Amino acid sequence: MLSFSEFLRQKQHLLISACALYLTLVMVPQMPLAGPHIWLVAAAFSIFVNLTYLAKTHGRRAPLGPETLIASVLICGGVLGLVTSPALIVVTIFAQGIWHLIRRLQHGVPLKSLNTLGCFVVETSYGLVLLVLFLR
Repeated sequence: MLSFSEFLRQKQHLLISACALYLTLVMVPQMPLAGPHIWLVAAAFSIFVNLTYLAKTHGRRAPLGPETLIASVLICGGVLGLVTSPALIVVTIFAQGIWHLIRRLQHGVPLKSLNTLGCFVVETSYGLVLLVLFLR
């Protein structure tokens, strides 16, 4: 019998595809609506992801190190995007994806429970949908 981590390793591409499909199925029907609630959800997503990262790595990273700084900047990007322009939220979501990809390359605190490649795909897909919404 496979352990959970072995299952994730063997089915990684399937899980990434399922995450991207889920995100597409959730976001595409919202495109006609594209009201302020879309940006509120995107900002909340960004803030939640980065607060979760800070909470999970508490005590395993430098309190004022680069990881804390990056996560804090991304949280501020989500908040400021609500106040100023949705473009900042789009940039923040893409930046989160890049940050996950960098962590995939073994930079930052390793988290066994975090599938960084899956996060990169989901956040890039989400960022593309938000970009389309913003540019319409």
